[in-house]
Amino acid sequence: EVVRGFIPAIIREMEFKLINTSFVFLIRHLFMRIAGFFRHWYWDGLLKAVHWFLNLMERLDRIFALRITAKNWFQPLYQDFSFIGYIWGFIFRTIRIIIGLIFYLILFFIALFLFLLWAVIPIFVIYKILNS
Repeated sequence: EVVRGFIPAIIREMEFKLINTSFVFLIRHLFMRIAGFFRHWYWDGLLKAVHWFLNLMERLDRIFALRITAKNWFQPLYQDFSFIGYIWGFIFRTIRIIIGLIFYLILFFIALFLFLLWAVIPIFVIYKILNS
């Protein structure tokens, strides 16, 4: 009689521990997956966005040649070593540097806006889920 009551009690205790352990595992795994998603979305996404932006800037530097223009800023235009060549070289390169910097700045703010918009998407979805 005692054995019959003792064995089901052990089984019930083992079932409770198994369910408790499984529940803890599932909850822990859920939070790890959520944290992994946010790490992937924000950190890995930031690295990809920075990499994309730097590649874009390098490709645009082939068009605007801002570094080369700044390096030769005070050199005469088309190797014309007269006074006019120096003046035209300085004026032309100054305008080219200003236009390039303005274009790079505009492009930087567009990329920043797109990244911030992308970064707000999970927060917006969570907000909509909680408020509906």
